[in-house]
Amino acid sequence: MTYRIDAADIAAPARRGLGNWWRAQLPDALGPCTNDLCRLDDGLALAYADYRPRHDLLETSAIDRDCRALTITVALEGASSTVGSDGQCFEFIAGHSTVAAFASARAVRRFPANRSTRQLRLIADESLLRRYRLEHLLDGVADDQRARHLFFGRHDAATRQLAQTLVHLHGRDGSMLDLQIAALSLLAAQTRALLPPPALTPGRLRPQDQQRMLQARDILLQQYGQALTIAYLCTTVGTNEFKLKQGFRELFGTSPHRMLTDIRMKKAWELLECGLRVSTVADRVGYRHLSSFSAAFERHYGRTPKSVAGAG
Repeated sequence: MTYRIDAADIAAPARRGLGNWWRAQLPDALGPCTNDLCRLDDGLALAYADYRPRHDLLETSAIDRDCRALTITVALEGASSTVGSDGQCFEFIAGHSTVAAFASARAVRRFPANRSTRQLRLIADESLLRRYRLEHLLDGVADDQRARHLFFGRHDAATRQLAQTLVHLHGRDGSMLDLQIAALSLLAAQTRALLPPPALTPGRLRPQDQQRMLQARDILLQQYGQALTIAYLCTTVGTNEFKLKQGFRELFGTSPHRMLTDIRMKKAWELLECGLRVSTVADRVGYRHLSSFSAAFERHYGRTPKSVAGAG
């Protein structure tokens, strides 16, 4: 049997304990289904949904806003879907993130019976996006009921770690400052790939130099397990150290060393989650000394490699 509900069937939000979260709960007869909301800053909110309905559930929602907004949904467990009044369908599948821009919206959310569905949702209003120069993500979104689908795909280790941090803070009513730092970090991680390509500075990075930087980046992506050096990169792509470092700053906003570290750490997390030994992972991502790898990993993620390897 499928149950259909709308806003009238849901009790008004009530403060959860003495913390910063407000909980909206579905009728008990439908099973444990809660949606907690925390307003972090002007234009920034965080929601945590935890549903396990006893029946297939169709929940009609209506969002009326006086401004446009960006929504990032990190699916933590289970799967659900949303169909808008215009027929657009959004899937939320564990291990994946969905990014959408919208103004007002009418939609039907579908949750399967007897399955846990947990989602973390970040809502950033236009005012906040403008503050961080992200307002271009709302281009093409009018004040109507049609959303703009910007991204759907597997989230990386960094996003997964930030989501885990936010869930942990939600569970123990963490401080507003900690929540806001983690939420803004999640916003940055999920919108980085949506930024427009950097414009070249006239007279500073010529097209042929840009091509060399892209070639050097590809070497880092493909050969991260090797003992890569600046000298090797320069020789391979045909440039000098000054131009290489300057080109990376202008084109990618980082240094070759930091990019290589980011690549290695993301790959290391994936390998650790697959069950590989820490020493094996260290060798595969280019570290010849286990202690150096462990120190770098802990600096990057704030936790030890063993804690990730043992989480599975």
